Amino acid sequence: MLFTIIMPNYNNARYLNRLFNSLKEQTCQDFRMIFVDDVSTDGSIEIANAWRYSFFNDRLTIVPLQEKRYNGGTRNVALKLLTVEDEYVMFIDTDDYFNGPECLATIKYIIEQNCKPDCVRLSYVWDAIDEQRDVILNQKTPAELAADCNVACWTKCIKRELLQPFPENTLMEDVIQHLKQVDCINTVVPCEVPIVRWNRSNPNSCSTNMTLQNSKWISSFYRYYADLLDLQLEKSYTKEQRDIRIARTKENIKNNVYAQ
Repeated sequence: MLFTIIMPNYNNARYLNRLFNSLKEQTCQDFRMIFVDDVSTDGSIEIANAWRYSFFNDRLTIVPLQEKRYNGGTRNVALKLLTVEDEYVMFIDTDDYFNGPECLATIKYIIEQNCKPDCVRLSYVWDAIDEQRDVILNQKTPAELAADCNVACWTKCIKRELLQPFPENTLMEDVIQHLKQVDCINTVVPCEVPIVRWNRSNPNSCSTNMTLQNSKWISSFYRYYADLLDLQLEKSYTKEQRDIRIARTKENIKNNVYAQ
C-alpha cells in the first residue's frame, strides 16, 4: 500500500463515522488503516467493525487493547504491525477527518513529482465552532521542520522505514517524537493544500479541555523533561531545538507553570 494510516482511538465514537466516510470518499484508495482502540467504553469498536465489514474489509485492521496505553503507546502498537509493504505512514486522530476527497491523491502526486521524499509536510484546517482557518505549513528542509511549533505527528507523511517510536505515559509525546523523527530524515516537501481538519471542539480532548489538560500535565511534566534530557540526536539543528525546549521546560518547572 502507498499509504498506511494509523488511527489511535479512545471514546471518539461520535466522530468515527465522519472520519471513516472521509476515507471512503477518497479518490485515491491505495491505503490501509490500523485502528488501535485504547480501552474505549462508548461503542467505538462496534462502529469500526461495521465499517470493516461493510466497506474496508482487510484494509482496516482493528486492535482492541486490554490495558490503557495512551497516545504514545497506542501509536507504538500500530508501528509494530507495519511491514515492508507499507510505503508511507500517516497518523490521524479519530475526532479529526480528511478535508475533502482529493487529500490522498494530492499527497500521492507530491510524492511522485518529488522523487519520493522522506517526508511530506501536511497543512491542515483549524476547525472550531466559532473559527475555521487554513494553517499552511511550508517547511522545505529538516532544519525548518525541527524549529516549527506544529509538531503533531499528523502533520507529516513519513516513509515507513524512517518512522520513530513515541515516548509513553506522558503528554507532549509529539514534541519528543517530532525531534527524533526530523533527526532521521533528509528531504521534506510541503503540501500547501490543507489535508486534515483538526477538531478544536471536542470537549474530551486534552488539547482543548484546559482543566483536563492541566491536571494531566502536572502528572507527566517531569517525565517529559526526563525524555528531553535523554533524547539522543545526531544533527545540530535537532540538538539545538532539544536544548531550547529543555531550557523552557526547566524554567516552567521552576515557576510551577505546567502548560506550554
